[in-house]
Amino acid sequence: MARGLNQVFLIGTLTARPDMRYTPGGLAILDLNLAGQDAFTDESGQEREVPWYHRVRLLGRQAEMWGDLLEKGQLIFVEGRLEYRQWEKDGEKRSEVQVRAEFIDPLEGRGRETLEDARGQPRLRRALNQVILMGNLTRDPDLRYTPQGTAVVRLGLAVNERRRGQEEERTHFLEVQAWRELAEWASELRKGDGLLVIGRLVNDSWTSSSGERRFQTRVEALRLERPTRGPAQAGGSRPLTVQTGGVDIDEGLEDFPPEEDLPF
Repeated sequence: MARGLNQVFLIGTLTARPDMRYTPGGLAILDLNLAGQDAFTDESGQEREVPWYHRVRLLGRQAEMWGDLLEKGQLIFVEGRLEYRQWEKDGEKRSEVQVRAEFIDPLEGRGRETLEDARGQPRLRRALNQVILMGNLTRDPDLRYTPQGTAVVRLGLAVNERRRGQEEERTHFLEVQAWRELAEWASELRKGDGLLVIGRLVNDSWTSSSGERRFQTRVEALRLERPTRGPAQAGGSRPLTVQTGGVDIDEGLEDFPPEEDLPF
């Protein structure tokens, strides 16, 4: 089993003042909404930018410390991890992936360019949005092609985590998507294989067959590496990277819709 690795790094602007609340036991919870734009150079050499919005949750003393100090438009650095949780509602299994912050720090915004979206929310240009994961595949890769012939693969990744003070190991089930040559390379992997993923955090949204709005947080891979597990596999790991951040947002999404109950 691959060593668990689960890291998220974000730099973006607060779209509003953070939301502070407390659990019945008195634990402070601070929810921050960050916005930014990722810049890519596509295959034709053109630079393009893709916006993102992510909710970050901070707990405990840090939450209380920053709760009254942060304002809309503040530039924020976040170091944290992806946290998977599941529950049942009306007899139906539900799940979500949150960004759980370990550390946040306001940054100086001088010289940084921000844009205002249609809702009046500030969004940082050339933001930071990086995820690093290492785990094992929970299923065989699902490779498909868009109507334009672009390869896209969906991967399920199980990342094991043992935190200080916790006796039991916890597993986070995360969804990964890759495009083009990276997708075709990943399609040769099999359930149980170890995988190192470096990519960006994205959110999908769609309407279910019952008319309910659904959301899924996943990682779009920009680099994949196959960990070796000993001399037998030495040299058998072929890394692959991609230059661009996927295809145009609307390309092929109808042909490859999100699965409503992933990762179940």
